[in-house]
Amino acid sequence: MIHQTINELPMQDFNKYMEICETLARSAASKGNSAVGSLIILKNEIVAKAEEAVSTKQDVSCHAEMEVIRKAGKIIGKDMSQAILISTKEPCVMCSYAIRYHKIGYVVYKERTEKLGGSNGYFNLLTSDMVPQEWGSPTICFQLKP
Repeated sequence: MIHQTINELPMQDFNKYMEICETLARSAASKGNSAVGSLIILKNEIVAKAEEAVSTKQDVSCHAEMEVIRKAGKIIGKDMSQAILISTKEPCVMCSYAIRYHKIGYVVYKERTEKLGGSNGYFNLLTSDMVPQEWGSPTICFQLKP
């Protein structure tokens, strides 16, 4: 079960993974994008990593979280219920839709996204029960503190 997976992952591993996300975020910023980087972890291994690409691809849907979900989907398929998404920013509502659709059970992020964050904004899509039943249980979200 995923509960065992996330509970078995030591805090230093989350910090290590967040450092990778921060490196991706710096790369994104150097290309004129928002400074966001994301990973998808499965069984304590990195399945996919991505950086924000909205400006470089001229596509508003190319948030780091969307990009990493697209990459991971090619590897592990639609059901990502055993995966953990780690990101430098709290996923927005658009990204939260994709996270719930793919049943990602856990999201770990560093910085909150004001107003449009998926777990702390006006539309808490990550944690809401008001979604299609086939999307499964609400996502459990953790904010890493510095």
